[in-house]
Amino acid sequence: MRYRLFTVLRAPKVLFTILILFLMLLAVNHFRPTFRRTSTIGDGVSFAGRDLSGLTAAEAKIVIEQAASILNHPPIDSKLDPATNGVIPGLNGLAVDVEETLARALAAQENETVKPVYQQVEAAVSLTHFPEKPIYRGNPAKSEVAFLINVAWGNEYLEELLAVLKEEQAEATFFLVGRWVQANKAEARLLAESGFELGNHGFSDALSMQELSFEAAAADISKAAAVIEEVCGKRPVYFSPHRGELSEEVLQAAASLGNRTIMWTVDTVDWKLPGVAVMLEKILSQAEGGSLILMHPTEQTADFLRQVIPALRAKGLEPVSLSKLLSPLRTLKE
Repeated sequence: MRYRLFTVLRAPKVLFTILILFLMLLAVNHFRPTFRRTSTIGDGVSFAGRDLSGLTAAEAKIVIEQAASILNHPPIDSKLDPATNGVIPGLNGLAVDVEETLARALAAQENETVKPVYQQVEAAVSLTHFPEKPIYRGNPAKSEVAFLINVAWGNEYLEELLAVLKEEQAEATFFLVGRWVQANKAEARLLAESGFELGNHGFSDALSMQELSFEAAAADISKAAAVIEEVCGKRPVYFSPHRGELSEEVLQAAASLGNRTIMWTVDTVDWKLPGVAVMLEKILSQAEGGSLILMHPTEQTADFLRQVIPALRAKGLEPVSLSKLLSPLRTLKE
């Protein structure tokens, strides 16, 4: 009698225990593929042309480290250009982040090609080491160019010029003369509100910058910056002298105000109205990675832009803002 009673009382507990064990077994079987997938690489997963299928994390890490030595890009220091006495901007390096790339490989689906995860490596010598040196070009390792558009006149051509840039989704940097901004506030605001980068082209284009003292040059640059900031809401950090007139006093004055002096690589000479075909031939034959392309709002500029932008892209060159071109950040096309 006592045994039967004991058996009746224990039966629910035994059944409950069996049920728990059964559920645990189901859970283990359910999650086993996931566990297996995170501890070894899935079938058909590859990295840098190497098959990682079935490798453990430790084994895959060795393969990624070996490939990284080939995939890494060393940084490029900023350096002086003896031909122009300007400075060529440096460029960050790119180093494969082995741990992050390994994590990506472990999480990869079957037959997936894993892309490397990179981290930026700063160059030892940057533009900050040459604060008073002008820039005539960006780093040639960048597949980008920058349009520099000086504005002291040509209001009637600005609207079409902006329309072409927007249609083509191309960036540009407009260097504004201070007294033009003061007299044409609506047009200046339009440039700023359109999202384009603004630069300082001095307050008066009637001055010969190279004949000015340090104090006079600083006063002209500062006055233009104040007017541009007041009207456009943005204070420029780049300065380009009218007619490209340079002197040590001008360079020192710009640097003292926190401005980098910008020159150009290729000049369209569009103010002479040479014709769209002539400008196209000149720019496309001379432009390369890092080129700064100078122009103005003229009756020929919009048509020139409409044709040169796709032509530059066909050469693998993307028109970007000046700040983007001069940035040391490096990107890779995947």
